[in-house]
Amino acid sequence: MGIFYRPYLIALIALTGSATASTASADANPDTSAGPLDGMTFVGMLGPDGKPKDVPDSFVFENGTFVSKECELRCQYPARPYFVREEGGKTLFISETQCPYKDAKIVWRGEVDGDTIRGESTWVVKRWYWTHEDTYEFEGKLAPAATDTASSD
Repeated sequence: MGIFYRPYLIALIALTGSATASTASADANPDTSAGPLDGMTFVGMLGPDGKPKDVPDSFVFENGTFVSKECELRCQYPARPYFVREEGGKTLFISETQCPYKDAKIVWRGEVDGDTIRGESTWVVKRWYWTHEDTYEFEGKLAPAATDTASSD
C-alpha cells in the first residue's frame, strides 16, 4: 500500500471521521494547492452501477480539486479537494463534494492508470424521513486539452 501525499493526508483523516480540531478547521478552508493529478482532464462516461454508462462527462483535476463537470452542471456540485495514494503504478484518489442547496453529497473513488480513469461514485441524499443512496460507475481517457463534455439537458 502506498502513502498519501502530504497536504492531503490531514484532509483525508478529516474525511474519514478521525479529525481533530486542527484538521477540522483545515476542512473549513480546504487547501487548494497543487495536487499530483492537477492539469489532467479525462473525457468519458458515467452511469448507474451495473448498467450502461450513457452520460457524457469530464473529470477535471486542478488547483488541488476534483470535479465532475456533469454533476457541476446539473446540480451545482462544486470542485473539492482530492486525496491520492500510489499503489501498483496507479494513482488512487478520493474526493467528496456537498450539494450547496440540499443535504446531498457525492463521494468519488477512482484510479488513474496512465491515460485512463475509472471508478465509482456514491450519491447520498438525506431527508428527515429517508435516506437514498445510488452508486455510479465512471471511466474515461485523458483529454489532450481541457474539454467540457457535460450535457446541457
